[in-house]
Amino acid sequence: MTILPENVENERTLLPMFSSFMKEFKLNQLFRKCHIYKEKGIPVKEVFQMIFLLAFTGKSFSGFLHSRNNPFQGKKDTIYRFLQQTRCNWRKFLFLLSAKVVNEALLPFTTPKRYTWVVDDSPYERPRSTSVEGLSRFFDHSRGLFSRGFRMLTLGLTDGATFIPFSFSLLSSHHHKNQLYPMDPSIDRRSLRARIRKESQEKAPEVLLKLLDGALKCCPLVHTILFDSWFSFPTLIRKCSTRGLSVVCMLKNTPKIYYSFGGKVLSLSSLFNRIQKRPQGPILGSCVINLNLTDNPLYARIVLVRSEKQKNQWLALLSTDLSLSEDEIVTLYGKRWDIEVFFKMVKSVLKLTREFQVRSYDALVSHTSIVFIRYIMLAVIARRNTDPRTFGELFYACCDEIQDITLMEALTLLLELLKTTIKQILVLSEEKVKELVAYFVNSLSAWLKGKVLLLNCES
Repeated sequence: MTILPENVENERTLLPMFSSFMKEFKLNQLFRKCHIYKEKGIPVKEVFQMIFLLAFTGKSFSGFLHSRNNPFQGKKDTIYRFLQQTRCNWRKFLFLLSAKVVNEALLPFTTPKRYTWVVDDSPYERPRSTSVEGLSRFFDHSRGLFSRGFRMLTLGLTDGATFIPFSFSLLSSHHHKNQLYPMDPSIDRRSLRARIRKESQEKAPEVLLKLLDGALKCCPLVHTILFDSWFSFPTLIRKCSTRGLSVVCMLKNTPKIYYSFGGKVLSLSSLFNRIQKRPQGPILGSCVINLNLTDNPLYARIVLVRSEKQKNQWLALLSTDLSLSEDEIVTLYGKRWDIEVFFKMVKSVLKLTREFQVRSYDALVSHTSIVFIRYIMLAVIARRNTDPRTFGELFYACCDEIQDITLMEALTLLLELLKTTIKQILVLSEEKVKELVAYFVNSLSAWLKGKVLLLNCES
């Protein structure tokens, strides 16, 4: 599965889409707000456009510069100087653009209840690098091996159909023994560059809360956050709850985390043995536990689900929103998969880690932001090309007034409308109207004809 539109064959077909995207969401204004500018030489828009469209040319960076059809007038150093500029706040640019896309292009056509925050980390590998600023040795949980590079912590928003990345942080290791190359010590500690480098060496839950606090200021109507078992610690769940968020997450089966149930403090496996199991269905059972073992209780529902891969295995989902049913919790957690698709796309299709071999931490942040912006543009295009909810103001005016109807109800309304129209325009008797309707029904396809005949019998 790919997010690339079917009509995007090369950079020529994508250029009008890119220009339209820049004009609609006013990227030039965002450049100025985030101090992204050049004092001389090639304009920022042209340099940004060249980097942005490079992934769609099917060529490497050097191959594109030496091609005959290359419209870019700059050279290799122009691109690298642009990525390494120290005054540019690319993470703020990504944040402002994401907020603008969500508030102007998505939320007007969808109720905010459908949206949830999603957070996860993914390896940002630099396996052959030795002198990349902040390079560290980290453990890749998906493969069970140590890798060289960073952990890319990402926070995004999804409604189950479109994922929009809001912010990220390239995390180096906070253990000195795992740091393979140090950060630049000559940077002014009061600058933005120093702050993001200091943030990169903090623990992932602390950085997550910083990213979340910034995101909640622009989208306060989204009240749910999803994350997997690597973040499902009671302390982090409680901190998210104090921010007015309901948490839905996968639980880790470990003896180091305890829950209060029935007046006893139990681990997840002990809790599983105490819950009455259901013989059939994907859901084994559920219970309400207390996450806070102190005076202020925090109640949550744990849902036990059978594993599809191994029948003897089970999974545990937690929700701090007790009003959600078991099925709603399972369905809501399924939206977390959107961020996994996002990671796959930015790495395999949009060339996140393979496009430029830069060594500066500022250049890593700049390029990652541009790749995320590529995904945002493609996500908006894909949403507008395939989503029936984007028919414009007509749907926006009616979406809160009508409910989804079944096929049979729709056919009934159409037949009644056909009869009324025939009577008014042709001024025919009731028998003639029935003859015309019968002739119309007989000309339908077999599967539709059967449903219409069933309606006539019921009426």
